[in-house]
Amino acid sequence: MTANTELSSGQGRDAAGLKRVCPVVLAGGQSSRMGKDKALLKLSNGRTLLEQAKSVFDVLSPPEGVELMPTLVSGARPGGVPDRVPSAGPLGGLHAVAGHLDQWELPCDALLVVPVDMPLLSPALLRQLCVAGQTVEQAVCIGDFYLPCWLPLDGRCRKYLDAAATGNAIASMRALFGYLGCLQLPVPDGDWHLNVNRPEDFRRLAL
Repeated sequence: MTANTELSSGQGRDAAGLKRVCPVVLAGGQSSRMGKDKALLKLSNGRTLLEQAKSVFDVLSPPEGVELMPTLVSGARPGGVPDRVPSAGPLGGLHAVAGHLDQWELPCDALLVVPVDMPLLSPALLRQLCVAGQTVEQAVCIGDFYLPCWLPLDGRCRKYLDAAATGNAIASMRALFGYLGCLQLPVPDGDWHLNVNRPEDFRRLAL
């Protein structure tokens, strides 16, 4: 993907250059392939998939210049941020989060996004996204994996999320990154990208 050099609005950045970053767990999917709400599946460590995703943010040590805001969870569950437009996929969840931040007047420069169904993600991997995100005015992901990601919450991003949520743009992470430009980091070894979509995926876990 090509880089986009347009500067963000920096609406959440203070005078010292500190970037306010909102951690987001995308957990608003239908879980149709799992047959039940996968966010509530319990791992062998005693945590649900949702608790596991949130816990990675809890222990994440952000690089200097990044301030982590409280974690938000997309989806219509207690404490979650429900989609404003039904069936808009991950971009619908991000659109709702952006609207929630606006509604509560919470300045934010970027979102650090993880899916609820990637339980092997590490804080170190997310920290790499933060480090890279500070240096560019575009999205950051790992190789061809569009999640997890660093997503600048600037005017261009908000414009695309609004369009995607209302059916006026392609509602996919790939299309969003193509529009914004995306820095793709090298893919590390390991099963960090294991995605728990089906019962057999869940059985593969050994946490």
